[in-house]
Amino acid sequence: MKLIHNSQNLNNFPHIPSGFKEISVFDNNITKVPIEVWETQGLEVLNISANKIKLLSPQIDKLINLKMLDAGHNQISEIPQEIGNLASLDSYLYLHNNKINCVPETIGNLTQLRYLNLSMNSLEELPESLGNMINLVELKLEENDLKFLPASMVRLSNLLELHLQNNQLESLPIGIKNHNKLRLLNVENNLIREFPTDLSDVRELKLRNNNIQIIPKEISKMSNLRRLDIRGNHLKELPVEILKLKNLERLDLRWNQDLIKPKWIDQMNADCLIYF
Repeated sequence: MKLIHNSQNLNNFPHIPSGFKEISVFDNNITKVPIEVWETQGLEVLNISANKIKLLSPQIDKLINLKMLDAGHNQISEIPQEIGNLASLDSYLYLHNNKINCVPETIGNLTQLRYLNLSMNSLEELPESLGNMINLVELKLEENDLKFLPASMVRLSNLLELHLQNNQLESLPIGIKNHNKLRLLNVENNLIREFPTDLSDVRELKLRNNNIQIIPKEISKMSNLRRLDIRGNHLKELPVEILKLKNLERLDLRWNQDLIKPKWIDQMNADCLIYF
């Protein structure tokens, strides 16, 4: 059974009869989640996003069958430690666009979770336990205040997409090559200095507005790369090994003020869009 009350300008949670597996009150003006919600033990999907909620109760761990939780676009300042007790949470956990500045170590207990969104918060660091979440396929951390990433992230070998744009990162974790399924890496608008070439299966690499000066010759190993955006860096030259990227469809090199266009660029795949 489903209880759906989306976009109804509600100020309070609607009455909750027993037996519901899905509750959605997306896009209202609700400020508080009543205890009855946390006591709905058969609940599998809870969408309380786009409200004015400030608190996730420690009683959240009563939702022993919960598989999906979307609490994004609220005013939540703290993730309760008890969130790590949600052993059935295997689909998504969305906590983006809140006021969260700390992630509890217990989040690492969510080893079945596939989608985690902590973007648009005030995070300066992440717990080492993040590396225990080995079934993650998408991790969204953009628009925080992260200066480094936990070394344990190298264990997230099932990641397909990693979103890190708009932080203060100077480097990526050593061993990122362990992410051998990664298809999309976005680190736009950071302070990255070294071009990551250990990601052989990456299809799309977004490096716009960083501090990269050199693209190493080892880029030739990134044979699956289709889209490379390296606008707004500090490149002065390009390695001819880029010609070996036969699957490249888009190469954006704009706003590298000292970059001289090499003569060999005209030899590239005719289907590749080149922005210089």
